[in-house]
Amino acid sequence: MIFNTIWAYIYYIFLVACCGYAIFRGSRFEYFGAMIMIVGSLSTLAVGRLLGTSWTSVEVDIFIIDIAALLALIYLSIRSDRFWPIWATAFHVLAVTIHTAMVVAPQITPWAFATGAVFWAYPMLLALAIGSFEHTPIVANQELDSG
Repeated sequence: MIFNTIWAYIYYIFLVACCGYAIFRGSRFEYFGAMIMIVGSLSTLAVGRLLGTSWTSVEVDIFIIDIAALLALIYLSIRSDRFWPIWATAFHVLAVTIHTAMVVAPQITPWAFATGAVFWAYPMLLALAIGSFEHTPIVANQELDSG
């Protein structure tokens, strides 16, 4: 199972730390970004457990979750005045590309597919955390008027 390895625990600790920091430190853009990443990660975990993801072929349900997260990140990048959503979106495009690669070249080994699909979540979370750190709190009324 996906949650039975030490790497899964490390990922979920990293997810909670980065998203928690973003929620604590950030504004609505960081909250929305944290929710995209939390919902995407937990949805992927749920689908993987329910359907027994093997990572040996295109995982259509997980691909759909990743596409939904990508669309949400694109929307956030367009609406936000922050730099980190652009970076997070770019990293997630790479993760979605891994699914596309499996369609084009199904002989890709399961280890390469699973590792490539998961790897890009770390830079996405790091972009969120760095963006939250760099965020200078704006007076609440000014932020609400801008967007």
